[in-house]
Amino acid sequence: MKQLSLYIILITFLLLWLIGCNPTLRRTAFELGFTQDSYRYGDLYRLSNLSQFKQLAQNCPKKLIKKDSINNAVLFIIGDSFTEKERINATDFNVSNYLRIHWNDSLNVQLDPNKRNILVLQTVERHFREHFAIPIKNLNVVTIAQKQAEKNNSLSDFLLSTYYNWENTLKESEESLSSFLFSSDLFLLLKEWKAALNLNWFGRHNDQIALSPDGKYILFSWDTDSTRITSSFKALPENELSQLIKQVNQTRNHYLSLGFDEVYLSIIPNKTSIVAPEMGHYNHLVERVQQYPTLHIPFINIWNTYTQHRREVYSLSDTHWSCKGQEIWLEEINKVLSKTN
Repeated sequence: MKQLSLYIILITFLLLWLIGCNPTLRRTAFELGFTQDSYRYGDLYRLSNLSQFKQLAQNCPKKLIKKDSINNAVLFIIGDSFTEKERINATDFNVSNYLRIHWNDSLNVQLDPNKRNILVLQTVERHFREHFAIPIKNLNVVTIAQKQAEKNNSLSDFLLSTYYNWENTLKESEESLSSFLFSSDLFLLLKEWKAALNLNWFGRHNDQIALSPDGKYILFSWDTDSTRITSSFKALPENELSQLIKQVNQTRNHYLSLGFDEVYLSIIPNKTSIVAPEMGHYNHLVERVQQYPTLHIPFINIWNTYTQHRREVYSLSDTHWSCKGQEIWLEEINKVLSKTN
């Protein structure tokens, strides 16, 4: 009986490990209600477990976009987490077709010469210096014949990607398993008690977050730590900025040469840059880029509107924008699209 119990415990923990470490199985368990989304209260709350910054993530209402019958625009986005499909999708834009890939991915695409092909390079402020330190080649324009050859190689590509996905899954297994097992409201309550005790008694919190001087905002440490290149307070010398602008212009010229009709740059400010710039010597990256005299790429400017609504454009418990912040960005993008109809 004792041996049977040990086998049952072993099998149970093995199943939990397999489910917790495999993205597909985790998603199935979530859909069946066996676990809860560890990001449902925001990524910064997830790191800190500070109850004063606990806010259920919003599903932003979608504005009804009246599709223009003569609209022939196709929108491509190279973007980061701000434009993930859970936040942004084709219904948000007045375009005939829409495709978005992440900065870490690459894709072969075909362009329709009879349509207006528009590319938006969307990056959050903290990663602008990293993204444009190297040539941008995420999207590669191919012919119909090349696209067919790509389909013929799809099986080998699938097997290769499956291998690498499993490798990445193993590397992230500890965090994934922890999120799977300990994301219920009961466990979160226990974590909140511990976080409150550490903050109130010892003035300590998770080292991945920072608090604004007035205690009203929770921020990502990558944005506040001036030793990181991602920080709003990391000095940005003029010679580095000049090289970054040169790379941005070269990226635009590259994609124009491949057949895109227009290429735009969108930098979404760090939360820290908007709500707590007084925490350090702000390098004014966004403003300096969009005002740079030799910048040739059209810039999608949300900076001015964000600074006017600084308390409203970011989520309380997350590094990402609020519904208001998202709406402002979408309005600016759709203004660009309307000019090409």
